[in-house]
Amino acid sequence: MAQSDNNCNSMELEIEAEAAALREIQNSMAERMALPTKMIPPTAEEQKEIDSRSVFIGNVDFGSSIEDIEEHFKGCGEIIRTTIPKDKFTKKQKNFAYIEFASAESIENALVMNGSLFRSRQIVVTAKRTNKPGMGAQRGGRGRGGFRGGRGGQQTVVVKYVYVNGSSPRGRGGFRGRFNPY
Repeated sequence: MAQSDNNCNSMELEIEAEAAALREIQNSMAERMALPTKMIPPTAEEQKEIDSRSVFIGNVDFGSSIEDIEEHFKGCGEIIRTTIPKDKFTKKQKNFAYIEFASAESIENALVMNGSLFRSRQIVVTAKRTNKPGMGAQRGGRGRGGFRGGRGGQQTVVVKYVYVNGSSPRGRGGFRGRFNPY
């Protein structure tokens, strides 16, 4: 009995020592990484300032890399960031990109590249526009492949069914009696 108590105490001490070693390793890794826990998005004014130094590049080859784009535009000025968006469902890159320059003067140089050939494709270079709040895809049928045109507000879709084997279940509207195509 005394020996089993001794074994339990020694195991508990060993487990506590391992836990302390793991805590020490985790703390040292957290200090070494020193990353912010949450990235704060820029304010509207900051975003406008960033967009005033950025260009949109359209018709980019799907196989292009960020390095390829930066190499093509390196003569325009110092590049802060290059972004090639990806489709959120397929994870494939889209055929456009954005470049943020260090100064607004670099945009004038980049706009001269409009119509130039990049990987055998004629690219479109324009100044990046600032997105307006509320202009993106909305819930409820608007957005990609949804309703187009019309006057705002909720849209109503009317679908009429043709019942081949008899009248409609409600007994009103549509065809009365059996539908006979011949």
